[in-house]
Amino acid sequence: MSDSTTSKAPTPPPADRYAAPVLGANRYPGPPPGGDRYAATPSRETNASQEPAPFRADSAAALSTVPRNEIPPARQEPPAFDNVVASADGTGQPGNKQLEGPQSPQLIIQKVAPPEIQVGKPATFRITVRNTGQATAGNVEIHDQIPRGTKLLGSTPQAAPDAHGKLVWALGAIKPGDESSVEMQVMPVAEGEIGSVATVHFDAQASSRSIATKPKLVVETTGTNRVLIGDQINLTINVSNPGTGVATGVVLEEHIPAGLQHPAGNALEYVVGDLKPGESRKLELQLTAARAGAAVNLLAARGDGGLRSEHRFNLEVISPQLDIAMTGPKRRYLERPATYQLAVSNPGTAPAQQVELVAYLPSGMKFVSANNSGAYDQVNRAVHWRLEELPANDRGVVELVTMPTEAGQQSIKLRGTAQQGVAVEREQPVVVEGIAAVLFQVTQDTNPLEIGGQTTYRVHVVNQGSKAASNVRVAMLLPTELKALSAEGPTHFTIDGGRILFDGLPQLAPKAEANYRVRVQGIRAGDLRVRCQLMTDDMQTPVTNEESTQVYADQ
Repeated sequence: MSDSTTSKAPTPPPADRYAAPVLGANRYPGPPPGGDRYAATPSRETNASQEPAPFRADSAAALSTVPRNEIPPARQEPPAFDNVVASADGTGQPGNKQLEGPQSPQLIIQKVAPPEIQVGKPATFRITVRNTGQATAGNVEIHDQIPRGTKLLGSTPQAAPDAHGKLVWALGAIKPGDESSVEMQVMPVAEGEIGSVATVHFDAQASSRSIATKPKLVVETTGTNRVLIGDQINLTINVSNPGTGVATGVVLEEHIPAGLQHPAGNALEYVVGDLKPGESRKLELQLTAARAGAAVNLLAARGDGGLRSEHRFNLEVISPQLDIAMTGPKRRYLERPATYQLAVSNPGTAPAQQVELVAYLPSGMKFVSANNSGAYDQVNRAVHWRLEELPANDRGVVELVTMPTEAGQQSIKLRGTAQQGVAVEREQPVVVEGIAAVLFQVTQDTNPLEIGGQTTYRVHVVNQGSKAASNVRVAMLLPTELKALSAEGPTHFTIDGGRILFDGLPQLAPKAEANYRVRVQGIRAGDLRVRCQLMTDDMQTPVTNEESTQVYADQ
């Protein structure tokens, strides 16, 4: 008898008590006898993925803070099954597209035996399997036992015994509408009811197909790299998904660097939601430049599945600065003009706008002149200079001429201001001193003078300076031809031969005068020189004047 599978169903023999129950593999009421390979009809698998909810924010939304307790939690990955080895690599591959969707193979098994057999006479038992379902049944096997009271003579095709002594026919795959048959030849050796139960085992195959995608996140910040302190900077943020899958649970994290400010703080978050492959979102972030210097803005995007992208944006907050300085005499005498150079510079990184330089004069110093359109405010005793713009690393110089009018410690105060709240102050001390300018003149009443005659020498001392002269001392030296008779002056005097010394005058105020007189007599003829010396504490050497006197004798 042939064991090949044919598409033509054999004519079933009359029903007898040896026929196996007709059941499909997917309708078996319970575990099949002798095996566990009966599979139920595979359930339908759903492969359609759900589209993410649409993003409802504007395409150019303003980045702002979201309290962390209000941020939707990141989607949790499904837990791994306990019986799955995490490090095991998969080897499965999608099957034929025909195996996708519901698979419903159904087998009918029928066993036919002669209604009567005799002891000692061979008999043949036939088992037929037909696939009445809509899908191919794979790895079909027929299992049967050698009936009790018989001996096996052979099988067609050849059966293989299993570990329990059963006969197993491996039929392979049976397509829908096809059938296969096997036969078993036995020899009855005892009387009685002879039979056994045949079972069929098969695989029902089903396949599914998924596309593994990989989402990506790319975040980028663009904007100007230089901003003036106090101004606002607008950063454009672009977050995109150049990957092949939907990026879910996308959140932007903004870490504002020192030097920049945002009304909501220095740590901001914005919930983007889901990004489809190739989709991008743009947002605007407005910050205020608060402190000069370099800054690095850090922006990060995170998403479900450990997605993360960062972008660092380098920028510089530029700012003008002012520095002022004054050069000129730090010690000046009264009533003597002093010229000062005032310099204003910008050591900052941005031009200084609307620069104003002001010099405030003390009460003991009078304004004389100023160049470069310097304007004097008499009420506030201030000199003003204005400059529209002072570029970075540049400087300007103006000139101021003053006249000290009061002695003592004076101070010129300087102040420089510019836009952006830039201001600087300096103070220049000036010591103003007076100078004692003492002059004296010697005159005489009579010249020439006959022997025995008398004349008076007059010494006129005046302080033409701005400071009192202290310890003013006058001395007169007479030649031997003259004799001192008397003296007169503001202080006590002594006459020692031809030397007349006046005690020191403690002070001679500015513009004040002192007069001294010495009366002499001519005792011998000659062309004489009278020397008068003046000395004060402000002088290092005495000042000497000579007066010529002619003494003659009658012939």
